[in-house]
This record gives sequence, C-alpha cells and structure tokens, in this order.
Amino acid sequence: MNRDDGAVRVFVAIDLPEPAKETLRQAVADLQGDLQQGIRWVRPEGIHLTLKFLGDVSSARVGDIQEAMERAAREFEPACFRLALSGLGVFPNPREPRVLWAGVSGDMEALEHLQGLTDGCLEDAGFARERRPFRPHLTLGRVRDQVAPAERRRIGQAIQQASPPGGVDWQVGEIHLIRSTPTPGGAIYDSIGRATLMGQGGPAV
Repeated sequence: MNRDDGAVRVFVAIDLPEPAKETLRQAVADLQGDLQQGIRWVRPEGIHLTLKFLGDVSSARVGDIQEAMERAAREFEPACFRLALSGLGVFPNPREPRVLWAGVSGDMEALEHLQGLTDGCLEDAGFARERRPFRPHLTLGRVRDQVAPAERRRIGQAIQQASPPGGVDWQVGEIHLIRSTPTPGGAIYDSIGRATLMGQGGPAV
C-alpha cells in the first residue's frame, strides 16, 4: 500500500526465477544455522538484482518511471541475456561487514549496459543519476548496527567459509519496478510495473 504522504519507496530491478530463489533460500537457511543473531535477513522471495534505487518518490511519478523503463527496454541490445548465481560476499569488507550478498555471473557486459540504459532513461525523466559505481549483487541480509566488532569479524569469516550458491542460471527477459513496504517483520516487496526487453514477446508493457 502507499504511504500516508502519497509517496512510495521503489527501485528498478531484475526479478529472479523460482529455482534461483529456492537456491538462495537454502543458502540463507544454512547461514542462519551459523549466524543466529545480529543480522536482519531478507526474505528469499524478496531478493532482487537492483538496477536503480529510487527511494521515496511521489506516487504520481510512477508513470514517469514506467515510461523510462519501457524506453530502456526498447533500446536495449541484445534482446536478452543470461545470468547465474555465483559466490557469497560482504560489503564493505570481511572485518566490518554490513551487507551480506550473493553474487551473479554470466553476461556482465549486457547487465552493465542494461543498468546504464535504465539509469540514463530515468535521468532524462528527472531522476538523479547514480553516482556510485554499479556493483551487481543480491542482498541476503544486513548486519545490525549494535553488533560488536568481534562478532562482525566472525560474521565476515563465516561468509568467506560458507559454500557458495550455484548451479542455477536464467534468461533475463524483463525489468520490474519494485515497491518496498516496511512492516514490523521486515520489508515486503511487490512488482507494480514491468518492461519486457525487446525480443521477449513484443513491445514493453
């Protein structure tokens, strides 16, 4: 649902197929066995590959975002590409981890091209261009602020030693506008718009 002030918290992302989400669900369950405290885990069904985080925007601007996504989808070449799950890691480093993530591999040149097109089309629509370099990843969890340095180091070490998820690849055929709704149990994500990459069944919708 929309916030009381008429704003929605949104980002543009690539959704994952169910086999990839199931693999990440098992990876998170394995990690939770070793790391039982100090981490806010992302629901596996809510894990996405973010292309552009927009934050809180007026609900009246959702149509502008959708149009920018459709333009990026029309201009994107090649028509589709493949990605795969690949590895585990943390930001910013294993000694002071704040974000736990799974990586992706595959056609990274196409992925970076799609992200750049999306960012550029959204800039043309009046949204600020991303200043930070694109670092594609799938966020699995966030370390809570109050976690002590020694425990942070243990978390970083556990991620380095964990078995990486893999063996799942998929074809990227569309991008989604994802709405994030905060709840006491964690954010809930739902798709409120999408754009189909040309060659994936017709014009973007």
